[in-house]
Amino acid sequence: MTVRGCRAAALAVGDELLDGFQADLNSPALARFLGERGWSLERVHVVGDREDVIAAALVELARDHALVLVSGGLGPTLDDLVRHGLARAAGVELEHNPEAWAQVQAWYQRSDRTPPPSNERQALLPRGARPLENAWGTAPGVHMCMAGTDVFALPGPPREYGPMLEAHVHPWLADQNGDGTVRRVQRFHLFGISESLFADQVAGWMERESNPLMGVTAKDGVLSVRLVAEAADEKRAQELLEVRAMEFTERLGAHVFSEDESDPAQVLGAELISTGTSVTTAESCTGGALAQALTGVAGISDVFREGVVTYANGAKVERLGVDEELLRAHGAVSGPVAEAMARGMAVKTGADLALATTGIAGPGGGTEDRPVGLVWFGVHFKGQTASLERRWPPVGRERIRRWATAQALVLGLQAVRGRFPD
Repeated sequence: MTVRGCRAAALAVGDELLDGFQADLNSPALARFLGERGWSLERVHVVGDREDVIAAALVELARDHALVLVSGGLGPTLDDLVRHGLARAAGVELEHNPEAWAQVQAWYQRSDRTPPPSNERQALLPRGARPLENAWGTAPGVHMCMAGTDVFALPGPPREYGPMLEAHVHPWLADQNGDGTVRRVQRFHLFGISESLFADQVAGWMERESNPLMGVTAKDGVLSVRLVAEAADEKRAQELLEVRAMEFTERLGAHVFSEDESDPAQVLGAELISTGTSVTTAESCTGGALAQALTGVAGISDVFREGVVTYANGAKVERLGVDEELLRAHGAVSGPVAEAMARGMAVKTGADLALATTGIAGPGGGTEDRPVGLVWFGVHFKGQTASLERRWPPVGRERIRRWATAQALVLGLQAVRGRFPD
């Protein structure tokens, strides 16, 4: 391992990535993969399908990193030019590799087919490179050393890229001595606190010189925090991590809903399944998104009773038994109605946990008293009912609905764990 240590870079190749027709899904997966193994993904480059641009990017990234991972550009068509870019960057020729060709042929033989002539391009490798078996597609990966840097080129489809990381890059990482630094990682997933308030709470913990180093990302109201402690030995790294994790929990533990999984639906679903707690949903502003999130959890059929979307007031009355006088007195978007929706659904289905949403997602329909972004949540758990109000800025209908869905899931999780809203 060189002085470049455990530093890696990613090169995502494809015109479709630059045109905006397809997102780069591999680099985020790679960052998680490397971080869990003590490596740092320091740069991500996205380039189009041009041999000269690919080669130039490889030369630049190899200069500063011990490991470069390329995704995409290994197919059989004329615009798949990663192999050519690798050869150009390394200053070597492309040549037919019998092992790579045998892998391509074996893929087709599984379904009693013969590879078309175009697939022969996938057997071209830079001189000195070795093919990486791909059990999930036709394109062999490529591993080569270039100016002291190891380069892995893997197919672009995530269903192939992820498994090949595990099959080929993971063993390589395990064989490296690293830079003598031991890294330990811990994660926290939070909801109900904005990024700005979070930044105020953690203060200097996010300075780049901090150890543990803290990073945070936000998605649909969920803040995912990553702590990375570094030391010369495992014991010291673990001590640093445990001290900061304890401080973090003392300061922000009320907002933490998981240390493993960032999706509230998966966390709540797993808890409901493991405890045999039945659940049901009654939705207005979220339009079924809450039920969809829960039913996306494997095994949820054991506990999920049913979900209804009661948009109209009449539906709330007829389907959930909400009192018409309650609607007239408080309006559909209110705490009493949210509670009545949850309680009515629990009675109707006999579920242990009932979650309800009612709000104004916009863009229209808001008033001074009830602006766009106002959402009330109802939760009923084993005879106890409560409600929660959230007011979000008018950031768009779909975004408010996603935030509301996440909030309802976290509210349900808190109820099951014995924490009801005040």
